[in-house]
Amino acid sequence: MDTNKSRDILNEILQEMDDFASMKSIAYPPIYLLGGSGCIVAGYLDRATTDIDLIDMEYDASMGRILRILENYDFLDLFLTTIPEDFASRTTKIKQFKNIYVLSKEDIILSKIGRYSLIDQEDISHLLVTSDTVLLLRLAIDVTNRSNISERIKQVFVKNFMSFRKDFDV
Repeated sequence: MDTNKSRDILNEILQEMDDFASMKSIAYPPIYLLGGSGCIVAGYLDRATTDIDLIDMEYDASMGRILRILENYDFLDLFLTTIPEDFASRTTKIKQFKNIYVLSKEDIILSKIGRYSLIDQEDISHLLVTSDTVLLLRLAIDVTNRSNISERIKQVFVKNFMSFRKDFDV
């Protein structure tokens, strides 16, 4: 799939969701995108995907009507996601939508270090070029100090972070 086509498809899906919410007068809370789809929507990366990853903000049941429009989406539980608790303070609002935000490059890198697959490493190599590595290192400490994250996830993150530092000379 062409990368521009992915961006167009993702924007179209998000626009349909936004339009539906407006038509039904549903005021929805912030939706936080991350992963490949977030990177594509924010213009951080050019690659092909239409899977939408979003942070599970424990939305109420009324959000189901809106989120159903996304079709192919994954909720990422904060307890299992390697990002700092204050991620929302660094997000970028996507202008054409009412309440859709994308996590910062640094927070997305941290989430990708949590899994650290080959595609994650490839994305990280592109994101690092324009990221603030000092901020990234500080945020990694924030992740390791979180008390509301799975201990197993935290241990894997620490191991992967050491590999990341070696692999990317950070």
